Amino acid sequence: MTSKCMINGVATDHLLISDRSIHYGDGLFETILCSDNRLYYWPQHYQRLRTSAEKLKIVCPDEQTLLQDITELVSSNGAAEHRVIKILLSRGLGERGYSYTRDISANRMVLLSGLDASYSSILNGTLLAGELFICDQQVSINESLAGMKHLNRLENVMARNEWHDRKAAFIDGLMLNADHEVIEGTMSNLFAVRDGQVFTPVLDRSGIRGVMRDAIVELAAKNRLPLSEARLTVEDLLTMDELFITNSLIGMKRVTKLGDTIYKDFAVTDLIFKALLVSIKDYVQAV
Repeated sequence: MTSKCMINGVATDHLLISDRSIHYGDGLFETILCSDNRLYYWPQHYQRLRTSAEKLKIVCPDEQTLLQDITELVSSNGAAEHRVIKILLSRGLGERGYSYTRDISANRMVLLSGLDASYSSILNGTLLAGELFICDQQVSINESLAGMKHLNRLENVMARNEWHDRKAAFIDGLMLNADHEVIEGTMSNLFAVRDGQVFTPVLDRSGIRGVMRDAIVELAAKNRLPLSEARLTVEDLLTMDELFITNSLIGMKRVTKLGDTIYKDFAVTDLIFKALLVSIKDYVQAV
């Protein structure tokens, strides 16, 4: 049977129980869109992985090693138009306890899964839309870990399952910190528009600095759209003209409703999405 996982370059789905990612979430991950054997925003994903690994003092594999793993995994699993590549980087194997030895060897894992085009605005070529949920589960304030895509994601798990049994088809749920600041979605970053001005939450104390978030910030600058980071509340969002969310797989999705507020103006959101579809061809790498 063809494996859809590689660990340290070997096709297998077995990880030793002593791996620190299991015990402590001691590691990082990246989720990358792959379509027609092309990786989207690969340099940006790898740079975030490398920068975060340096902060956590985890030895990051070199870029070519990871690309070789991805290429082998993709080619050995036959033809598929759209895929998700997930990279997990663990500090490695260890004994019981939080302390780790300085000679520990990191473990790299590359996983492959399918993706339906209907989930992604990028693959669909159409700006998808839906309602946002407001989660009770908070996102932690931790300046030293803010921005990183580390493996400690229990908050997101709890938040994502708050609307599991509800009838509404939410596209994501918003997470706030203890100061009642809107930080992000459970799996996305947030943007808001008022009077042509674009806002996105400050991520200096909480949240993940998404690759697509950075791409939208860059697109706004290229299209001379004023954009600023701000400390936003739910009340602020209810007075905005437009809302949209982003991540590496969906690209963008516009928000039609938050609470009792319905959003009907998507002029700036549409402009940014059209610019994204034009520019994205410059951010693909064949594997």
